[in-house]
Amino acid sequence: MLKATLKTLTVLFLFSVILTSCKKKNEQKSKMELLTQKEWFMSKYEEKTNASSWVDDFPNWQACEKDNKFIFRTNNTLEENEGATKCDVADPQIVGTTAWAFTDGETKITVNGSATIDQLDENAFVITVSDTFNGTTYYERITFRH
Repeated sequence: MLKATLKTLTVLFLFSVILTSCKKKNEQKSKMELLTQKEWFMSKYEEKTNASSWVDDFPNWQACEKDNKFIFRTNNTLEENEGATKCDVADPQIVGTTAWAFTDGETKITVNGSATIDQLDENAFVITVSDTFNGTTYYERITFRH
């Protein structure tokens, strides 16, 4: 009888471990977790007007600008950090901090203006900003990676 009870308890324990581990694998991270879990580095800065093609201007940036880090914190502050190299050694390491917030059901983000979130996952954060002036719509699409 004791052996049967121990076997039953062992089987129940193993079954609960399996269920718990499966559940954790299937759980998706919230947008807050995805945005704040690691620092982000810009990898593309694309522009276009109206229906023209996207043009990536990021390759033309200086190396000291390309390594800047963007750190979204859970207290809704964004820190821009100079990264490994500075364009001017006299510049502070932390370029600045500003407030950020999700809006429109977490489909947009507000940081000194509103941007549409095109993608936010473990590997990429892509936003698009648009503005219309004198009948021409100007778009900027920024891609960040870890």
